[in-house]
Amino acid sequence: MRHRPLLLGYIRADVFGSRVDVSRLEASLRECADREDFCLGTVYVEQRHDPGAFHALMAEVGRDETVWGIVVPDLRHVGAVEQLILNRHEAGSRMAVLVAHVPPVPAGLAPSSLRARSAVPPVGWMPRHG
Repeated sequence: MRHRPLLLGYIRADVFGSRVDVSRLEASLRECADREDFCLGTVYVEQRHDPGAFHALMAEVGRDETVWGIVVPDLRHVGAVEQLILNRHEAGSRMAVLVAHVPPVPAGLAPSSLRARSAVPPVGWMPRHG
């Protein structure tokens, strides 16, 4: 039996205000992981602006070498602070951040123009120790 690579989930409940349905977001992360042939482990849910869940996520990434990457519902769930921490996480290590839902580019706008107006820099590959 082949083992699928492990992803951890991260959701910021404050992104949607009071109308958030965390169980629906968790289900979308699980669907994404299954579709891309990954196994979804723990899903960390951040409440308000307390970074406790994000720090717990990063602690698990540091402890568990089987973690292949992190999956988020969309880029709004990776704020500027989280982006900085992920970029600096273990210099020389390799870590992937997957986005479960990438909205289509509106007609007439190039992806680069959307990126330039985004408050969150694009998330990409971060090296991880082998």
